[in-house]
Amino acid sequence: MPSEPQLEVLVLGPLAVRLNGAAIAVDRPLERALLVRLALANGLPVPDQRLAVDLWGDVDLARPTERLRVLASRLRTALGTPDVLTRASNGYALSARMTDLAAARSLAKGLYAAARAGEHATVSALGREALALWRGASLADLRAVPYAATEAEQLDTWRLDLQLERLDAELALGAATEAGRELEALAAEHPLHERLWCLLALALYRTGRQADALNRLAQLRSRLSDELGVDPAPDTAEMELRLLRQDPSLQLRATTPEPLNLPLPMTTFVGRQAELSDLLQRLRTPGLITLTGAPGSGKSRLAFEATRAMAAAGHPAQLVPLRAIDATELDSAQRRENGLLVLDDAEHQLEPVAKTVAHLLERTNLTVLVTSREPLQLPDEEVRVLEALDERSAAQLFTERCAADAQAAVASEVAAIYAATEGLPLGIELAAGLTRTLPVERVAEELGSGLSAVLKWTYRLLGEQERVVLHEVAVFADGFTLEDAERIAADPRDVAPALTELADRNLLLVEDLDGRRFRVPGAVRDYTLQR
Repeated sequence: MPSEPQLEVLVLGPLAVRLNGAAIAVDRPLERALLVRLALANGLPVPDQRLAVDLWGDVDLARPTERLRVLASRLRTALGTPDVLTRASNGYALSARMTDLAAARSLAKGLYAAARAGEHATVSALGREALALWRGASLADLRAVPYAATEAEQLDTWRLDLQLERLDAELALGAATEAGRELEALAAEHPLHERLWCLLALALYRTGRQADALNRLAQLRSRLSDELGVDPAPDTAEMELRLLRQDPSLQLRATTPEPLNLPLPMTTFVGRQAELSDLLQRLRTPGLITLTGAPGSGKSRLAFEATRAMAAAGHPAQLVPLRAIDATELDSAQRRENGLLVLDDAEHQLEPVAKTVAHLLERTNLTVLVTSREPLQLPDEEVRVLEALDERSAAQLFTERCAADAQAAVASEVAAIYAATEGLPLGIELAAGLTRTLPVERVAEELGSGLSAVLKWTYRLLGEQERVVLHEVAVFADGFTLEDAERIAADPRDVAPALTELADRNLLLVEDLDGRRFRVPGAVRDYTLQR
């Protein structure tokens, strides 16, 4: 029995339509508008009269039912399948999934829950992932249609709310300068949005700009009076008063312990939100949890995100990169009786790590999170295997990391890359890096099977200068700065441009830790050292 056609309607940006994973064109504006209106009904029939009003406005149309019949016939032809658009006794119904909107709603649900719990790092991560689903203004090409203008306005309001939730969380994490720049841009777009302007004033105040903060709120007060004839809301007036009094509560409290050497990746966290949420719940209970999986499956990144989230929530946390220290140093590195200890890359010294962890668990109330390609084989060890990303998350990761002109890649090409990389995040990121040299279809054709094939192709496309620098920086076990790399380079002049090229190809992770730092992902480092 043939499977039912899978129609996807993407609305967080200009309309995009996919049937069974392949992009299809619906060119005429009214057909596009009918498609989206029926998709918004989630499979329920929409009466003819309601459709007519939504598409043409509240005007007296001649023969609206006949007009809709012609429009529906044209839409079926454009879709290439009559099965998804059906006629009911009282209207039309469409069998379709609004995949981007559904994904954004799911992520937003977790974001709001994390915001209520004060888990700022989780709010930031979920907010960035949700906002990355937008490809531009929602329903950007349908806003002349009556119902679409209303839907687009609601989606715009929701998108701004997600942005503000994320920026509020990042202010709580201490990123006042970065958040302030983004808030300035948003304030220019939304000159009467009080919560936005209050967050901007707070960001300015925390960067030592009290006068600017007060000036922004004075501007807001004047605009509200001139354009709407109203006074600021009580929360805005209270913020202005607290700024004038230099209320100590406006500053961050330095009570949350900072993780040791915990990097802040400069890229979004994609595709492991369910695993992160589940892991955060587990880490609140003492014991040993080991994240295992193939090289490039994202064990370290998941552990880093979990550590940041736990630390932001007030749990003592410490990260120990085992590439950088000897396992025998662990006992002196961790003095707490309780808290979270994260041991990254344990497979390089599995036996001494296992002995030390067993000793620590015997005499402390620690929660120990380990990343390793193999379990430690200790009693009561909880092993969590990271599987491949699902295809939707892999496609999102590829789109975020690829060259700008490759972002419109057809679904079949992305699916071929997904299969070739076996859904491993590192493989997908490296394949995305190849698009800076090769067209997407060539990347899909040339990749063999598995991460090693992607690494081989990426390495082959490097210039001699980039290869030399990659070999040189692979000796750094726990990251390095530009100055570190120049210090050991055969020719320091080659380092900066080579690092830029390597980062563009996703062979380097760029991190913000007391200034700009770089790190070679474990699987890339192993491959390079083997060369």
